[in-house]
Amino acid sequence: MTGDTLRQEREKQNLTIKDIEKGTSIRALYIESIEKGEYDKLPGEAYTKGFIRSYANFLKLDAGALVKQFMQEHNPEKLAAEEAAREQEQREEAARNPQRVQSAPSELPSRRQARHTTSSSSFATGDDFRQRVQRAHRRQNMVLALAVCVMVGAGAVFLLSSDDTSKPQPVKQTTTASKPASQPAAAKPAAAAPETKKYDDVEVKAVFTDRCWTSVKADGKTVYEGTIEKGETKEWKANEKVIITAGNAGAVTFTVNGKDMGKAGEIGEVQEKTFTKDTQN
Repeated sequence: MTGDTLRQEREKQNLTIKDIEKGTSIRALYIESIEKGEYDKLPGEAYTKGFIRSYANFLKLDAGALVKQFMQEHNPEKLAAEEAAREQEQREEAARNPQRVQSAPSELPSRRQARHTTSSSSFATGDDFRQRVQRAHRRQNMVLALAVCVMVGAGAVFLLSSDDTSKPQPVKQTTTASKPASQPAAAKPAAAAPETKKYDDVEVKAVFTDRCWTSVKADGKTVYEGTIEKGETKEWKANEKVIITAGNAGAVTFTVNGKDMGKAGEIGEVQEKTFTKDTQN
């Protein structure tokens, strides 16, 4: 079982449950429940997967493999559906962007071999080399012609300026004009009020004052899942909705579209927050 694997590795590293709690910000109650396989005591499947991932990463285990093992043990139908959906998404992405799809190593040469093949084909004949030399000559001729034009122009300007300075200049008569009566200073225009930024989407800024396991979904798609360290600041955007799950809600404060939303909850508390363009508090 997944919990047995984590417990055995923890004991192998001479770590206590309190050590794991301190290192991952996951409550000891949840860690014990994972090790015993009592998943009904955890907030939900999404939280359980996140806790297993953070626990495995802390022990330097393969987090993805353990999360997959958990799904195979407790929800194999959903795992199969997720993998099928992921494969379908990859096929659709390949159809939209065929150039970005990389074939298997057996079907295509390596990048180094591809570069060597391209280089060899480019110099299969002397035509390409001659064309490059001709282009280089044309560029050199253009640069030389431009330099000559600049030098001729500079010489002409110098000669013209010399002629002007050799001629006697007329003496200018200066007259002292009476100063006009002082005018009252014009009133300064009032400073324009600062423009309020308009948001066409949802922009969420999160500031973390302690370690916190966090899961983020933007418009229904998971864009982040992991443990964020103390002192870090993260930002996420979505067109319609951002859903954030915090495993240590008292360690994170949110700002949504420029509005301070305060802390997500209390220290050690698991909270899920949903933010939209119309979020007010």
